Amino acid sequence: MTEVRLARRADARALAQLRYAFRSEMAAPEEPEEAFLERLTAWLAERLEGSTWTAWVACASGQPVGMCMVQLVEKVPNPVAEPERLGYVSSMFVRPGWRGHGTGGRLLAAALDFCRHSGAETVVLWPSPRSVPLYRRHGFRSAGEVMELRLAPGRHRGGGEDRSPGLRPADRRRSPGTAGSFTGPAHHKLYR
Repeated sequence: MTEVRLARRADARALAQLRYAFRSEMAAPEEPEEAFLERLTAWLAERLEGSTWTAWVACASGQPVGMCMVQLVEKVPNPVAEPERLGYVSSMFVRPGWRGHGTGGRLLAAALDFCRHSGAETVVLWPSPRSVPLYRRHGFRSAGEVMELRLAPGRHRGGGEDRSPGLRPADRRRSPGTAGSFTGPAHHKLYR
């Protein structure tokens, strides 16, 4: 059985390795592994310490085997009864050998509890086809009203071409120098 706990700054390298494994399953990496790990480790350490993101790590025998991250998104206050905070779930990943044993469900439950206790009224995410059943078991439903606009189609950090067909802007959270900004889910009718 795995232990799920809140990730700390010291977990940044392990989380970076998990993220690399996660994204490498979806498309062939174009950035060298060590360069990516160094870049993401620094990014994670800054955000986990600065509280713009919250993460959980699943460990088996002390070794990280899964992760999940949440960013709380604060909306502009409304004079009407509309939600003013939502949770954005990202980087939900469990290593293949640990899938199918409840690890993903425990990671997601921790993230959803955090969102509830933080006052989020809605939680959004972009699922992979394989993860849809997990999210449905936890009550997620497709919201057909979400729209997306790619402001720089086919581009990613550094201006290079992005040749991975499934990569969305939501998977490229921030550009350099925009700590704390959110570029995730497009507007839903509840969030205008």
